[in-house]
Amino acid sequence: MAAAPQVHMESDGQGPTKRIKRDEPQGTSNQAPRVFLREEDVGISEFITPGWYGFDAIIKHRYSDFFVNEIDPQGNVVHLTSFTEADDPKPPKSQAEIDIENLNVPEDPQAAFEEAFVRLSSILGAEDSSRIKKHLEITEDQTLEQRSLLLDRDLDKDQRKNVYLITNNFLSSQVTCETVGGRLKFIRRVQSDKPNADKRSQRRGPQWQHIGEFCYFVMQKENMDSMDVLNQIARHLRCKPRSFGMAGTKDKRGITVQRCSAYKISHERLIGVSKKLRGARLGNFSYGPRELRLGDLQGNQFQIILRHIQGADASSLNPVLEGIRNIGFVNYFGMQRFGTQSISSHTIGIAVLKADWQAAIDLILSPRDGEREDISNARKAWVTLKDPKEALKLLPQRAALAEYSILQSFAKNGSATNVAAAFTCIPRNLRLMYVHAYQSYIWNSAVSQRLRMFGTAGPVIGDLVIRATEYDTSALEVDGGAAEKAEDGDKRPDIKPTVVTAENINNYTIYDVVLPLPGWDIMYPEHDVKELYTKLMEKDGLSASGFASHPLKEYRLAGAYRHIIIKPREFAYEWMRYNDDMLPLARSDSDAIEGKHEPESIDFGKYLALKLKFDLPSSSYATMLLRELMRQETASGYQSQLSLKTTENISNA
Repeated sequence: MAAAPQVHMESDGQGPTKRIKRDEPQGTSNQAPRVFLREEDVGISEFITPGWYGFDAIIKHRYSDFFVNEIDPQGNVVHLTSFTEADDPKPPKSQAEIDIENLNVPEDPQAAFEEAFVRLSSILGAEDSSRIKKHLEITEDQTLEQRSLLLDRDLDKDQRKNVYLITNNFLSSQVTCETVGGRLKFIRRVQSDKPNADKRSQRRGPQWQHIGEFCYFVMQKENMDSMDVLNQIARHLRCKPRSFGMAGTKDKRGITVQRCSAYKISHERLIGVSKKLRGARLGNFSYGPRELRLGDLQGNQFQIILRHIQGADASSLNPVLEGIRNIGFVNYFGMQRFGTQSISSHTIGIAVLKADWQAAIDLILSPRDGEREDISNARKAWVTLKDPKEALKLLPQRAALAEYSILQSFAKNGSATNVAAAFTCIPRNLRLMYVHAYQSYIWNSAVSQRLRMFGTAGPVIGDLVIRATEYDTSALEVDGGAAEKAEDGDKRPDIKPTVVTAENINNYTIYDVVLPLPGWDIMYPEHDVKELYTKLMEKDGLSASGFASHPLKEYRLAGAYRHIIIKPREFAYEWMRYNDDMLPLARSDSDAIEGKHEPESIDFGKYLALKLKFDLPSSSYATMLLRELMRQETASGYQSQLSLKTTENISNA
């Protein structure tokens, strides 16, 4: 295994711990140009757990080292517990159905015939009952008029109802009954008009008007995007992807469990398609009246395995783990918010907020290092040839959706001049991701400055506060994807912050302090951090007032608030030793259904791992908790290099 990189810590004795200066692992970015974003590029720099040097480990060495289970709005952790279990979709029995069951119709047709006239006698009297019976016993061919018998007497509504009940259930193959001017007409059936047991009114399937039009189900996916799985289901069922809803998107690289909804699709069909899916299983079906939408969740439960730990053990790390449980971590927007390549989503967001569509498209289509070969070749083809059709031939749609949408628009229009129209061809949630990434960059930079200036002891005069117990820590909610977190829809709670003064400062703690994401309808703190917002936006050619005047309404961002420090809930940890890097160290929900045992630590195993389990609100990033613990770069490119180098070392050992 590679030697542990040397770690140094600097502290000024006050406030948060400063950024760790960590040497690069041998064989990684010291030997090649950096092709991925760093935390410092997106405003992430501070720590709050004092006196800790950090350690080395690999995040997501295997995708099965990262588990996410959604937490529903009632606070229940969502689990897949059955592949076939479903709520009974049948509606409750009506009074008419109960009445029919109480009739006790004999199975023998002749016995049913005789019983019918016993019952009709109690309603119509013996004389009329006998007339009807004799009429039905005629076997010769007759006209419709001859086959009809009209009772020359008026009956009330209840009497007619009871007669219908008897004729429809005891005599359905012999007679039809109808009301004519308040009187009953009995029409003897002939063979050609006997009732059809398979008539459309008796179709199988859920009664949507009773149970609701949506079938809810739990989806477990492995190393797949949420939308990719739903698109698979739609293809198998030959329906549109918009038939499905979900409470939140989940990380691709991991094993995740979440709730979804399907419009007017029965659980039987979903059970059938579940067996055909690649990388996913469905179960725990139920029905309800409304679609699941982004934001219909309280948070996420994470279970994360950190492998190949170096520079820490239980005796040195347990106090730090307890510190994170009790103190928390900086609630930064994680690296997933900004993309995985050298061009950050927030730089594209700057161009979008300026309505500079040419610049935005140039950034999206520009070549970048460290990409898949097919995507890289497509970018080079576009830059060299400026032929969208040739570039499209090389570009995988699912892996580069924004690029594909733009080039497809150029190809369709036969020109690359209408850049504004081409940009709008990108799906809305992806377009908004760019501007929300810019807001997140500003917020990260502001919270780093706030912690450097004032520390973490508590609020200071001029801070903005919203009691943490009153406010879901989610602030900016986006229609669409995130990595390890679930995005929660375009909603903004109507809660205004309080400015901290000398008179009220003792009423709040550091966990109540919020900072704004820039927009046209928010307050800024009343101290020096406010200047940072202005300077950062001016440097990018933007202003706070400009958020209200964008030419397109969807980019007129109101802004929101976000707590600067949060604590995980239900925080637990376990040390494990193991020998085989290819074996899982935790079991999934589907493993539990199939009777597989939970992996156990091996005494004197070669490698050391740490298993963490905790709950976070839907807007918070698990990797930012890991960053506080490990003092290690969390960018996916850095982690991928560590994982690759470790695998090489094990193979060469």
